[in-house]
Amino acid sequence: MNFKEYLKESSLSRIWKHNEEHDCGAISAFRKNFSKKENEQRNKSLIAKLKSKGYGVTKLKGIYPEGGKEGKENSFFVVDLEDSGKLFDDLKKLGEHFNQDSILFIPKDSISGNNKAFLFGTNHENNGFISYGQKIQFNKGKLGYKSPIYTSYVNGRPFLFESIENEVLNPQTGFGTWAMNIIAEKDWRDIEI
Repeated sequence: MNFKEYLKESSLSRIWKHNEEHDCGAISAFRKNFSKKENEQRNKSLIAKLKSKGYGVTKLKGIYPEGGKEGKENSFFVVDLEDSGKLFDDLKKLGEHFNQDSILFIPKDSISGNNKAFLFGTNHENNGFISYGQKIQFNKGKLGYKSPIYTSYVNGRPFLFESIENEVLNPQTGFGTWAMNIIAEKDWRDIEI
């Protein structure tokens, strides 16, 4: 196995391991009606909000149907590292806040088949393929396979829910943590890139 193949496999293994131990999910702040800069600001705000709650966050590249068309978006794989039990509710609230069609919730042990991951509708506008509050369940988690609904790529390799680009690290100083918490409280429009 060459180094590139090793990285792909180790990233998939990391996703599997996180889900064996914790609830996970996926979310984005991207919307097609915003500019690239505005979407980057929205995602920066989302990262700060997730990290300030103590969640592990990994950047993803995903493919998702929005408004009846397939689009690419930057999104995040989120892990409830502290096992707070609040991840689903927090993802729902953030999905509504950023006007997302849905969030993906991956309860502990979903990839191994002992639980079921699902999309949950968070958009009140009813113009997406999933209605507000609707739940679309995945029968089985698979790594290395594409989904017709929600596909992302871990280092170029598909996995059923989302895929990894790189992990978002916690701030390394007190000032960094302070700044992250300030950004988490701001509206995305007030964030400089």
